[in-house]
Amino acid sequence: MHNNIKFFLLILIISSCGGGGGGSSSSGSSGTAPTPSAPSFNSFIANSDLIVINNDVTLTWSTSNTNTCTRGGDWSGAAATSGTSSVRLTELKSYTFTLTCSGASGTQDATASVSVNVQEDPNGSIGYEIYNEVKDSYCKTPVNDSSDYWIDNFDSNILNPDIYSFQQGSGFFDSNGTFIQGWGNNEEQYYTSDAQNAAKNYNVQTNTTENAFIDNGKLVIQPIYDITTPFEDPYCINRDCNYVADHTSARIITSRSNGKTGLLVGTDTETTACFRVPAGTGFWPAIWFLPQGFIEGEKSWPRDGEMDIMEARGRIAQTVGSAVHWGPPRKLYSVDAQVPLAVNFQDTFHSLTFKRMENFIEVYLDTMTEPFYEFNSSSNRIMNDYWPYNESFYLILNVAIGGDFDAGRLDNNAICKDEQCSNLSNPSRGRFEIDYIEVKSTD
Repeated sequence: MHNNIKFFLLILIISSCGGGGGGSSSSGSSGTAPTPSAPSFNSFIANSDLIVINNDVTLTWSTSNTNTCTRGGDWSGAAATSGTSSVRLTELKSYTFTLTCSGASGTQDATASVSVNVQEDPNGSIGYEIYNEVKDSYCKTPVNDSSDYWIDNFDSNILNPDIYSFQQGSGFFDSNGTFIQGWGNNEEQYYTSDAQNAAKNYNVQTNTTENAFIDNGKLVIQPIYDITTPFEDPYCINRDCNYVADHTSARIITSRSNGKTGLLVGTDTETTACFRVPAGTGFWPAIWFLPQGFIEGEKSWPRDGEMDIMEARGRIAQTVGSAVHWGPPRKLYSVDAQVPLAVNFQDTFHSLTFKRMENFIEVYLDTMTEPFYEFNSSSNRIMNDYWPYNESFYLILNVAIGGDFDAGRLDNNAICKDEQCSNLSNPSRGRFEIDYIEVKSTD
C-alpha cells in the first residue's frame, strides 16, 4: 500500500429462496390453483465498488415476482421492486446495502446484498497530480534504455503472424475429455481465429479478423453481438454443448507453440501495456501471462502460475486490477488501481508496467514511481516453497463477454453488432484498444 491509498474489491451476493413455479389450469376450469412463482433478483449492482469519501454511490436493482421490497444494512426504509437510488457515503468503511423482497403469499423472500468500500480522496497524493490535466493518454512514454528491448507500436496494419497467434473456441476440453463451455467462467463469447472452420472474415494479408485488427496505430479487439447470423462452434458439433454463439471476440497469444517465434518474457524484465478498455456491463478485457509449455501440456494451471497485468470490469470505469494465481489449491492475490473520479480508464488511455524480478513482482500505474501492487515469495509461505514466476511466460490479450468475474446483467446494447460497429455512435466504447506493448530487460 502506497501514498495512503486503500484498495478494495466489490463483493456481490444474490440469493433467492423458495420453490419454482408450478403447473396452471385454464380459466374457468376446476383443479389445483397455480403455485405462485418465487420472488427473485434479476440484478442488484453498484456503479462502482470503490467510492471517494463524501461522494455518492448509485445502486440499481431489478426483481421478478415481487410485491414489496425493504432496505437493510447501511440503508433503511421501503424500496421499489425495481429502481435506482443514490446514497452519499460519509465514512471510511465498507458499506453493505441489502434488499429483501416479498412476493405472493406462501413464497419465501429473496435477498440480495452489495458491498461498497470508501477511500480517502487520492487527489492530494504524490504522483496523482498528473490527473489534474485533462489528456487523451496518461501512459508512460516508451524508452529504449535497456540491453534487450522489444516494442510493438502497431504502426502497420499487419498483425505479425510470427509473434501473434489466435486461440479459438467457446471453451476447452479438460483432462477427461469433457468440453468445458464458457472457459470455466460461464463466459458467452466464441473466440474466432485464422483457422478455416473458426474464421470470421479472416484477412490472410494482414492476419486479422473482424474481432481483432489494427486501426489508426492501435490493436483493436472487438467483441460482436450478432443474433442474425450466430456463429457455429466447430468444437461443439456432434458434442453435448451449445454450438451456436451470438457473441464473438478474440484471444491473441505470443506462445512459441505451433512453430511460431512468439514472444516470451522471463525475469528481470518490465512489460508495459498502454490501453483503453471498453465501456458496458459484461465486458471483461485482460492482458495476462501463462507459462510457456501450458499449451503443450508441459505446464498446468493453476500450479505453474498465472500473472494478470490487467483485468477490468466493463461496468466500472475507475478501476482495473492486477493479480497472480497459483495452486493447488487455487489462490488469488488481487488489487485494484484507483484514479480520481474525474479520470477513468474507459475515456482515456492508461499504462500498467509489470516488473518481474527473481522472486518478486511489482506493478506500476502510468508514470507513478511507487508500485500499487507488490508480491514476493518470502511473504507467501502458502506457496510451499514453489515460486513458478521465474520461468518464461507468454502474453495473452483478450476480451471475454459475461462470465463470473463481473456480477451484473450483460448489456448487449453496449456491444458492437457488426465489423463496422455501426450501432455505436463512438465505436471505441465497444472496443479494447492497445496503443503499444513494450518489453525490456532491467538487469
